[in-house]
Amino acid sequence: MTAAEDLRTAARAGEAVSEPQLAEADLRDADLAGLRLRGGTLAGADLRGARLDRARIDGAALAGADLREADLTDAVLTGVDLSGARFAGALLGDTHFDGCRMIGTTLRGMRGLTASFRLSGCNLQVADLGDLALRGLRISECDLSEADLSGADLRTVEFVKCRLRGTVLRAARLEDTDLRSCDLGEITPDTPRELRGAIVSPGQAAAICGALGLTVLD
Repeated sequence: MTAAEDLRTAARAGEAVSEPQLAEADLRDADLAGLRLRGGTLAGADLRGARLDRARIDGAALAGADLREADLTDAVLTGVDLSGARFAGALLGDTHFDGCRMIGTTLRGMRGLTASFRLSGCNLQVADLGDLALRGLRISECDLSEADLSGADLRTVEFVKCRLRGTVLRAARLEDTDLRSCDLGEITPDTPRELRGAIVSPGQAAAICGALGLTVLD
């Protein structure tokens, strides 16, 4: 039995799997529902169309994994390296990403987001979140520096202590988006247009006015 088959068998039996070595494994359309995975590597694995609903993945490496069209409904990924992973067309209803490394990850095109979808403590530098419907979500302590959020629906999103330095917000909808606790990076004369409709703190507002050559007095 191959290591990939062992993974499928363990998922069906509800058994935890520790430290698998499955880099670049072919797991297309695999039924891994309820998988419990600790450590190990699936870096570069082909998981297109795989069932990973209710999976619990802790500390594993999935850098460069292809998760397009995969089902991760109710999955919880904690401390997982997902750098460069691809999620186009993936079903991510109620999915939790906690403390994950997601540098350059492509999330554009993911489907099925619900109010309990969570991004918390993740490194999303230069990630692609363009055109996503994230309305009403809470995104906390994430680094979105230079990430692409162009065209995203961010209305009423609460960004809590996030880094938004150089984040691309072109054509994003920001009505009532809460940015008060965020690091907005360099404030330029273009910032008011980019953040139109967002909620900012008095300090942020003063910095924005300063970039426009205005002086704010009490």
